[in-house]
Amino acid sequence: MIYSSASRCSVNRSHVGFLFFLLVIGLHSLKAAGSVPDIRESPSEANLTVYVQPYYKYRNDGKPGREIILYFKERILKGDVKVAVKCDDKAEESKFQFENATNGVAVLLPEGVGVKVASSAQVNVYCSGKEYSATVAIPVKKQWTVYIYPHSHVDIGYTNLQETVRKLHVRNIDVGIDLAEKTQNYPEGARFIWNTEATWVVDEYLAQATPQQKAKFNNAVTKGWLQIDGGHSNINTSTCSDEELQMMFSNKLKIEQQTKVPIHTMVQMDLPGAAWGLVQAAKQSGIDGFINFPNYFDLRRVWDHKPFYWLGPDGKSKILFLQGSPYGYGYTVKGSKYGLKILQSYSDTIDRVSTKNPSANFIDPFIFHETDRLEREGSPYDIYAMTWSMADNCLIDADLPEAVKLWNQKYAYPKVIIAGSRDILNAYKEKYAAIIPTYSGDITEFWTEGLGSDALRVGMGRRAKENLVQAETLWPMLNGNKRPAPVNRFNDCWEQLLLSAEHTWGYQNPKAPLAKQVEANKAAYFENAEKQSNALIADALKNVKKINGGYISVFNTLSWARGGVVILDAKMSRAGNRVVDKNGTEMPVQRLSTGELIFYADNLPALGSKAYKVVPGTYKGNRSLKAGIGFLSNNQVKITLDKKTGNIISLLRLKDQKEFVNAASGFDLNSYNYVKGVRNGKDTVTAPTHATNAKISIKEIGPLLVSVSVQADAEGCKGLNREIRLYKSQPFVEIINTVDKISTRQKEGIHFGFGFNVPEGVTHMDIPLGVMQPERDQLKGTNKNWLAFQRWIDVSNQNSGVTWTSVESPIVEFGSITGNILDGARQGDLWEKHVSQPQTIISWMLNNHWDTNFPLEQGGIIKSRYGILLHGAYDAVTANHFGVEFNRPLIAVETTGKTKVNALVTIDNPEIMLLSYQKNGDSKHPEVKLRSVSDKPQKVNLQWKDGSEKLISIAPYGSVSVTK
Repeated sequence: MIYSSASRCSVNRSHVGFLFFLLVIGLHSLKAAGSVPDIRESPSEANLTVYVQPYYKYRNDGKPGREIILYFKERILKGDVKVAVKCDDKAEESKFQFENATNGVAVLLPEGVGVKVASSAQVNVYCSGKEYSATVAIPVKKQWTVYIYPHSHVDIGYTNLQETVRKLHVRNIDVGIDLAEKTQNYPEGARFIWNTEATWVVDEYLAQATPQQKAKFNNAVTKGWLQIDGGHSNINTSTCSDEELQMMFSNKLKIEQQTKVPIHTMVQMDLPGAAWGLVQAAKQSGIDGFINFPNYFDLRRVWDHKPFYWLGPDGKSKILFLQGSPYGYGYTVKGSKYGLKILQSYSDTIDRVSTKNPSANFIDPFIFHETDRLEREGSPYDIYAMTWSMADNCLIDADLPEAVKLWNQKYAYPKVIIAGSRDILNAYKEKYAAIIPTYSGDITEFWTEGLGSDALRVGMGRRAKENLVQAETLWPMLNGNKRPAPVNRFNDCWEQLLLSAEHTWGYQNPKAPLAKQVEANKAAYFENAEKQSNALIADALKNVKKINGGYISVFNTLSWARGGVVILDAKMSRAGNRVVDKNGTEMPVQRLSTGELIFYADNLPALGSKAYKVVPGTYKGNRSLKAGIGFLSNNQVKITLDKKTGNIISLLRLKDQKEFVNAASGFDLNSYNYVKGVRNGKDTVTAPTHATNAKISIKEIGPLLVSVSVQADAEGCKGLNREIRLYKSQPFVEIINTVDKISTRQKEGIHFGFGFNVPEGVTHMDIPLGVMQPERDQLKGTNKNWLAFQRWIDVSNQNSGVTWTSVESPIVEFGSITGNILDGARQGDLWEKHVSQPQTIISWMLNNHWDTNFPLEQGGIIKSRYGILLHGAYDAVTANHFGVEFNRPLIAVETTGKTKVNALVTIDNPEIMLLSYQKNGDSKHPEVKLRSVSDKPQKVNLQWKDGSEKLISIAPYGSVSVTK
């Protein structure tokens, strides 16, 4: 209890006991936090100690004052007691009366003392005719505002079947609205707000809501009771494609149409890090603020509570980024005590948690410790952002409004406010806009290695997203206005891909019986996406497809002219072994051992097609392809294999005898590296083992394709096959690696190494909506052990270079095998501080390093395809064209040869790429999305099919949406 200088009060026995209890608890908390200040005591009265508290309470004049506790070793305080405090030029007295002797009393310092500058207090205590004195240092303690973000962490499948998780989150919206309505008469700051965290939750809610529920929902959003953040879910954004990253905000746009309330923020829970290109995608969708509340067990301290304006790769898009406290605190102090069985269950008997003591298991002493840490680190801010979720996928804590109300009645500071992300970010902008810095670079993710836990499905997903974009383009090319694209089917396929990219891959206990069903449900997202994307391509072709029509039409869905190998199955090529175009010009062609016929289609027009005819006879073109046991070549490249391992030990460009294999790197090209163990605090990491007993055979040799097959023994696999291909007159290598994986729960990883000989080579990496250079374009404190790429990586010096790609495997290491560690919180010093030797690329195909959230094992046939293009100095257009073409093959179908392709749009700048051409429903005006791969500003002229033109300016690495 606190008394001003003019007051006098009698204190009874129970109050004395309670005060003593608070004193003991307070001292214990301060000592535990390491924040007990140095005390200067009067030599004659050393038994008086003054403890300065890390909070402010309300003085009798209503203003905040820092609390100090006066503590005596013996119970000497009895009867009339006067305490005089002098701080700087301020002096105050407080008077007390104790019926029973006690040894402690709390006093509030004058307003403003210790808020901005350190001070000292001279304390004199007068009791029973004696005077006791002490001088105590008053360290600076800011008057903190703590923003609490209530939510239930969206972890789809981590705690139960995905459908059960969905039902729980959907119901939480109704419960959150109910609590907000019931607490509207609470003091400001204590009124409940519910944050949905992910628009996936909102979209699922609206899909099943009654008209009455929708009306209440709209009202709650309008009043701010329900706050919605714009991201689809918690997604590994660096593994997304350009188009997928933009689709993250499609739900947001629909919800805004429903509520008429703009959404300007997004949050991400659990996952540490985010793709640099996310800035552009978010900004274009109306997002200008992003809060990340990561998991505790990751390298995160570098950016804790240090907001900055995050500048995108285009040097123009900018959003406010904040990394708040780890999201799991609510579980640590409360959820763990209540029990996950109740918190994470969906039942009709309980829809929220209420207790008799809302203040128990709340934010003290945690918040005192955290704010003290930030002040010691020199933080210029007095705002602290944290979340409140008692577990993943849990019931709402209905105690929170009452706990906040009671806290704010007790303390003036730290002040607690229940908030949404827009409140938190606005608070920073309103108070600190002038000092918030701007940074540009990738916040490279840490959890992306988990994708290696199901390499087969990841490959499906990567193929599906490329198929889907091709289908979206092919549909208007072939159907025009007569047959509108099936928008709902496209959206559903994108939804499957977004759920694939969502960060939850398995059950919290992968050994539990339920885990297999959760994993199967996750796998189905990938499987469905590939199946649906292929079906959409097939349906787009229906209008032109004609079995026995006499021709093969080949379609190019890209915005530049291209050539490429076309694959025809045995039925499509039954007419013969030669292919000619409509002019009778013969194409290079070859019948493969699989029964397929391949031919090379050259110079297909942008967003156009050509017709070819399969005819009887044999192609008699020039045969420049050669192969033997241990080598293969065309007129551009010669490859030499190690006869024991099957690795590529020489990749020679014939025109200048340039060798592209760096023998000193420790990694031959396409070398197999199997590593047991992971640095997780309990396992041991072994040295890599390699392929042995290689058996090399010629698989294909003809006028268009030469390939050798390398069958080898490989630890961790029943078998390893690597097929290396060269095509007629092409300076690139195609590699198809197939592992027959042995399923095991022993920690392991498979890495394919590519040590390139490009001295002083600079590495450029294609990422979603951007191009980055590892190390240079990574923000400090981010992951240097492994990175995710989109479609290509280029390593070039001023004279020569290679562009490398992998269709199915998105995770790479540079220089050495560094994908062998988990848990940044306890092993922070063991993580790489720099990216070493980026001229050596290591494709991390698979692993099973995690003990939760991801499958523990995988087995069976898994394929990964690679491409290597040899070229001169770095050219972004060449690199991008190679990477995109390798991932989006030409599309062939039987037709009558009279196929009419609708002219969509002509793009006159090769630095600019068409991302998508979408025409929704009956809309007369398609939306065209463009992306620049240049590091310089660009202009592009768009010419529409009616002859009209539009000149567009695009920033370096920029992306834009254009409507005719």
